[in-house]
Formats: sequence, structure tokens, C-alpha cells
Amino acid sequence: MKFKIGDKVKINGDLYVSSNAMKPVSKVSNKVTYITRVAKGSKHPYNTTGDLGWMDESSIKLYKEPTPVYECEIELTDKDGLIDYLKTHKEKIVMIDSEELKKVLGLWEQVKH
Repeated sequence: MKFKIGDKVKINGDLYVSSNAMKPVSKVSNKVTYITRVAKGSKHPYNTTGDLGWMDESSIKLYKEPTPVYECEIELTDKDGLIDYLKTHKEKIVMIDSEELKKVLGLWEQVKH
């Protein structure tokens, strides 16, 4: 079985009244829910939170939490033409974390004390 009880999933597809029903009774689209029951060996082996109906494995995907996006706005002072230099030499730009940046800029000791 691909999924187990408790898996957070996204479901898209036909819903069946029982795990061995012949015809679907409804459809669902892009619903995030949890697997609550598994009927091994049946035609539609998975049921989800709220007893929406039984589903085929092909109608279910493990849900991945979206990655948060953080945005910030900064203002830079162009000391000695550094910003203009970096605009024309993009290959020289290296991203480093703020702690490392403070060390590079000689600010780490000031922040620590």
C-alpha cells in the first residue's frame, strides 16, 4: 500500500460509496485531507477525513507543505562604487548568511558585546 492511515494527502478524482463499488458517486478536486481508513485488496482502498468516500491510489498524492516565501526590502549605500561594480560583475556576487556577513564586515565583535 502506497499510503497509510494518518498520511496528509491531496485528493483529485472519483469518490465511491464503498471500497468495492462499481460506479463513482461523486468527484473531488484538490482537497487536502488525511487517510483515515485502508481496505487492502479492494478496488478503491483509501478513505479520508470526513468519510468523503473511497478512492483509488491514482487519485491521491502525498501533500507537501508549501515553502514559505520571505521578502524584505533593503537600502544600500554605495560606498566607493561597490554597487556599480557588482552590477557590472555579477559573477562576483556571493550570498552569505547574516552572521557570516557581520564577520566579513567586521561587525561581529560589535554585535556580540
